[in-house]
Amino acid sequence: MNNILVEINSKPGIIYFLKNLLVICFILMLFSLNAQYDNVSKFPDLKGSYFGLTAPVENAEVFMDSIISLNGSSEMCAAFSIDGNEFYYNSQVNGLWTIFETRNLNGKWTEPKPINFSSTYTDRDFTLSPNGNKIYFGSNRPKTSESRKLDNLDIYVSERNKSGTWNNPYNIGNSINTSFTENYPSVDVKGNLYFFSCRNEGLGGCEIYMARLINGEYQSPELLGNEINSDKNDWDSFIASDGSFIIFSSQNRHNTIGKQDLYISFKNKNGEWLEAVNMGEQINSPEDEICPSITLDGKYLFFTSRRRGDADIYWIDTKIIEELRSNSF
Repeated sequence: MNNILVEINSKPGIIYFLKNLLVICFILMLFSLNAQYDNVSKFPDLKGSYFGLTAPVENAEVFMDSIISLNGSSEMCAAFSIDGNEFYYNSQVNGLWTIFETRNLNGKWTEPKPINFSSTYTDRDFTLSPNGNKIYFGSNRPKTSESRKLDNLDIYVSERNKSGTWNNPYNIGNSINTSFTENYPSVDVKGNLYFFSCRNEGLGGCEIYMARLINGEYQSPELLGNEINSDKNDWDSFIASDGSFIIFSSQNRHNTIGKQDLYISFKNKNGEWLEAVNMGEQINSPEDEICPSITLDGKYLFFTSRRRGDADIYWIDTKIIEELRSNSF
């Protein structure tokens, strides 16, 4: 033991010790990364659009339990391509929210991996445009190549290129983004943008805004009315492609079932928003429900829940929306 200490305390011994320490740290890091992706490496042999699955009708259920929604980790947000053969979702890797994708190629789904532009910065709370050719998300990535990463989240967009992959994202611009957080963007078929921001406006907390797209330019964001926004935190809004309804998450309202519930508001024949209603126990739980989205074909509602502790992705048939619509008029 004394001989070992003498060797370490000598200059060559210190260098030798440090080199070995670096090797050990590198090996441990590899083990850690392998553990993170262990469940991914066991991705099963799945076939067919929507992984060959059909969504539940009566009550929401975990989507792809222990395959996409993993035990002991957090996954949220979900989107399929129009043909149902591409699937995107958020997962945390080393504490960083990353957008993952898996594709149905030659009749078989590929192992999930980070989308080509995502893994360096926080990229989260994404949705696809109604035609599936743009992906909108919140990120702290730098606005330009010369700037540093943001202290908050801005809204970014990536466009699909001819090869089917995604171009480098760009900041949506200062007409939308401010020094406050802007996040969870979604657009209708006209390109009108819905998002939330924590600007200390309205009745309090974070609020939901809409920015109209006119001649290719976003106009100044409009704060949505009290039919949707409250004096609590209102966020994670998803607009229907035709603009006829909006689903969002709200915190601690008087009629919440849990901590954060999903609410829905419909437009009447005059284009006015009706008072938002709680989406009920078929969807909401005593815990958090966030990140709603509708598949581009209109078949399924996806959202995120923390009812099992970590964030998991859930889904249900959109028939529940038609039931809520019929009760609202």
